[in-house]
Amino acid sequence: MCKKVFQIILTLLYLNAKSQTFEVDQIEQIFRPRLKVDSKYIFDSKFKDTSGVFNQKEANAVFTFPIKTKFNADIGLDLKNLRLKEVLKNSIRVKASQTLGLIRVNTRAVNIGFDTLPQKNIYNATAGLLGMRLTKKYRVMFYSLNASIAEQDKTIYNPVLRATALIGQLHLRGFKKNFFYGIAAVYSDGLFIPAPFFGGSEPLGKKFILNYTLPVQINLQYKNDKRTIITAGLSADGYRTGINYLTKRLNLNYTSAVAYASIRFKFSRTFVGRIEGGYVFYQNLRYTKTDNYRTNFNISPGAYVQVGFNVLFGKTLWEKILDGLVNN
Repeated sequence: MCKKVFQIILTLLYLNAKSQTFEVDQIEQIFRPRLKVDSKYIFDSKFKDTSGVFNQKEANAVFTFPIKTKFNADIGLDLKNLRLKEVLKNSIRVKASQTLGLIRVNTRAVNIGFDTLPQKNIYNATAGLLGMRLTKKYRVMFYSLNASIAEQDKTIYNPVLRATALIGQLHLRGFKKNFFYGIAAVYSDGLFIPAPFFGGSEPLGKKFILNYTLPVQINLQYKNDKRTIITAGLSADGYRTGINYLTKRLNLNYTSAVAYASIRFKFSRTFVGRIEGGYVFYQNLRYTKTDNYRTNFNISPGAYVQVGFNVLFGKTLWEKILDGLVNN
């Protein structure tokens, strides 16, 4: 029982992070509107104890766009405390906040070889808000609220609303060093799970950065120039979706853990490409709400490949703040 609960928590925590576009390797872009498109293919993997074959094709698109931005900067020399840190803190007063809208569309073609209908076509649509506000102590409070549907084409006309939310705070400790924490909550077809999270970025020398979002991802980045970033790490993956199973609507939970490496190249100020490959060393497929048939299947490990790109729009919140200070 504990193992099943852990699998669901791991999946939903990862989905929560993904749906917010709050990704470790994109931390510097969380405050920037963008269009992100990627596709992923998991190669043939055998079901243990069955003759079935599992593989999956996936396409994903996320669009974040500005809804409302507030900015006010005031510079006035304050020498009540002569410590440099206090002078800067008391002399520069900035009020900044931003609200972004989010639209996410995902489609999967999942092959389950032992089933009477081997290929399952699964669709996911998400809409939500991502907000952030600069505090008096120059920390960033962020929050997100999303509503989504995730259904097979056989159940798409009877969808169940799912929701995710999070609130947290980001502490900046330099251009490359930061940490963040908060609490996330997920509601998915009768299942409610609140869970804390903690993450950050820690420079290791001039060219390496350790990134982590616990408990779902950790990686090491190598950046040799301003355009190329090489990343290697471990990550949890998964999804929960409605599905038609023996004439009944059930939930299908897919959970996995991967080891991966990726290369990201910045072609221009607005266009970024990325290719990733890895090994899915753990996979599990489980149906819920049925006791009459076997519902839990371990899947053998397999390889995967993923390609995608980002189109960045406008300026980050930090660029707006710097522009405002310069103009003042």
